[in-house]
Amino acid sequence: MPECKVLLVEDNLGDARSLQEMLADADSSLFRVQTADSLVAALNALALRRFDVALVDLSLASSHGLETLLTVQRHAPGLPIVALTGQDSDSMAMAAVERGAQDCLVKSTLKVDSLVRSLQYAMLRRHRSTEPVETQVATVIGILGAKGGVGTTTIACHWALELQRQTKKKVLLLDVDVSSASASFLMDVHSEYTTAEASSNLHRLDASYWNNLVCSTPRGVDVLQAPGAMRFHDPLNGERVRHVLRFARSLYSYVVVDLGRLNDLSLSLASEVSELFVVTTPEIPALFETGRVLNKLSEPGVMGGRTQLILNRLAKGMSHSLSDLECVLGRPVCATIGDCSAELHDAYGMGQFLDERLAISKQSRQMVTTYLGGGVVEPRSASRGALGLLRLAGVRD
Repeated sequence: MPECKVLLVEDNLGDARSLQEMLADADSSLFRVQTADSLVAALNALALRRFDVALVDLSLASSHGLETLLTVQRHAPGLPIVALTGQDSDSMAMAAVERGAQDCLVKSTLKVDSLVRSLQYAMLRRHRSTEPVETQVATVIGILGAKGGVGTTTIACHWALELQRQTKKKVLLLDVDVSSASASFLMDVHSEYTTAEASSNLHRLDASYWNNLVCSTPRGVDVLQAPGAMRFHDPLNGERVRHVLRFARSLYSYVVVDLGRLNDLSLSLASEVSELFVVTTPEIPALFETGRVLNKLSEPGVMGGRTQLILNRLAKGMSHSLSDLECVLGRPVCATIGDCSAELHDAYGMGQFLDERLAISKQSRQMVTTYLGGGVVEPRSASRGALGLLRLAGVRD
């Protein structure tokens, strides 16, 4: 048989080594084994590579019993799984097979021939009994602020609403700010569950559990609140949040992620983003931070998609410097939003944060229309005067 790629999920180093040696000694096949010593490590491997079969220990310290099996199934639908258990329990073996495992093997009595045979049969049965699994993969749009107070959350909310309005498809607004409740406030949602609960319960993530976590809005957008909506929270685990995002991609057509400011968490999610919009304003401190953010995002392996700029609160009379700013920052300004501060202040007072008649709503509508149409603006060349001004801000050209 051709080379078989095996994912071995086993946190006991001795057992993992023994299983690898068994497969290395097999005469009839060539197995290439990748090990994962935790559930999160297994999900990372599944996100990066395609495997032919998985060997999954049901007694991992990081998850319990059948939860490991079910989580791997949800993140890799169609992958044949052979369960491993440290105890000779007919009830455990039966439960594993009933839940979708192709076989359940007892590690203490396992031999090379029986292991190889089980893996081969698992792949053969799955190949014959199922059609290829087609999984929906959402487009992920990240909204990142160059600094605090540039309107990141307001723009993220409008993007989510406009995507749903214009496409009529399922949209999720995912908020990962551990200290803020702004998105929940603007979208008028209230729940006891947040991104923190989703990331700490990866083993429970399925459609039913997910529906209990998210808040549905009358405008057709689901919201998964930031931890800050409930309490000030310790930093989220970036690896776990990435898997929450990957799970959500199978349920929605678009996911808008409010990334807040650049930090370890937003950097860890950048590789999952199809399109990243960095929000800034024309003030020198904001442009300085924008340059720093763009330099970091340009490092190898950080970004998974394209990066563009949104220039917010552009006052009248400043549009002449737009091409200069684009050239120096090295990124196109895909959209500009006028200074709507006074209008928004009045709207907040009346509880009409996201009224479609607001200027920012109309400008967001145009942004999304351009995005859906595939519009990309190329950077232009800068004047010497503007270059000097931006260099004062520490922005490198």
